[in-house]
Amino acid sequence: MIPDINLIPKVERNQQGSKLLYILMSIVALLLLSLFLWQYFGARAQITELQAEEANLITQRDQLLSDVNTSQSVNQGSLEQSLRFVETVSYPVSPLMDEIQGLQPSNSYLRNYTFNPGSVSISVDFETLSDVATYVSRLSNSSYFTDGQVLSITNSGLGEELGTEGVTNFDVIPRQSVEITLLINETYLTTGGVQ
Repeated sequence: MIPDINLIPKVERNQQGSKLLYILMSIVALLLLSLFLWQYFGARAQITELQAEEANLITQRDQLLSDVNTSQSVNQGSLEQSLRFVETVSYPVSPLMDEIQGLQPSNSYLRNYTFNPGSVSISVDFETLSDVATYVSRLSNSSYFTDGQVLSITNSGLGEELGTEGVTNFDVIPRQSVEITLLINETYLTTGGVQ
């Protein structure tokens, strides 16, 4: 038999280094696992919040769609009426407005105007009744209008005080508010103001 002779001294391996490496790797793995779990639960919470917000937005969308549908059904008649009105009133209004304002005497104020298929209704404020008569005669002589009708004349005093009924203030001159309807000469208007 061969004798077992080992002349190399026995050196034990250092087990401390490998244990430290395994502990360090397990700590890193636990940190990564806890990070993934934190992100997972955070994402689940965000998903539930977003689902609740989505449900809320869907109910708002449905409500707005129902509002649009009801408003379209309500406004359908008025839209058709507006279209019919625009089709019947197909004349230029700028020359009419220029003529109405150009014939006004000084210190008068055009308060309101309304266009109808064959006429224009205006409301004008004047200082005196003679200004009213002058303006109506100017409109009657205008080529843009065939006839002018005074519907109403009302006094509106400036600076009227409350509680002074029956007391006449001679320092204040009342203004005359006049409602006039003018029939449009459509042939003159369509030819561009030339006869």
